[in-house]
Amino acid sequence: MPTHVTPAEAAQRQLDAYNARDIDAFLAAYAEDCVVRAHPSGAVMFDGAEAMRARYGALFDSHPDLHARLLSRVEHEVFAIDHEHVEGMRAGEVVYAVAMYEVREGLIRNVWFLRDEASV
Repeated sequence: MPTHVTPAEAAQRQLDAYNARDIDAFLAAYAEDCVVRAHPSGAVMFDGAEAMRARYGALFDSHPDLHARLLSRVEHEVFAIDHEHVEGMRAGEVVYAVAMYEVREGLIRNVWFLRDEASV
């Protein structure tokens, strides 16, 4: 992947693939050794692209109505911070997600999901 990809472009690429439920395109936005953590606890949710493939592949397969709508995005230096409205993950529920993506050399290297400490 070209290194001139901005954090916003990388975040959008993975969001588009998420909405298409295309696991290969989704993971193409991430580095092989990416780490996904809960914030502020720092608890590791996924360590590496293969762990993400297992979790998100199953999610995409089992949730045909899954869709995330971007509410806002902030880009600062190597970071993109997204606030999303997610439907189809839990029956009849809307989930609001906030994710911070660190992008280096055109790939998402680290992700932090803002989580209530009680939900981690």
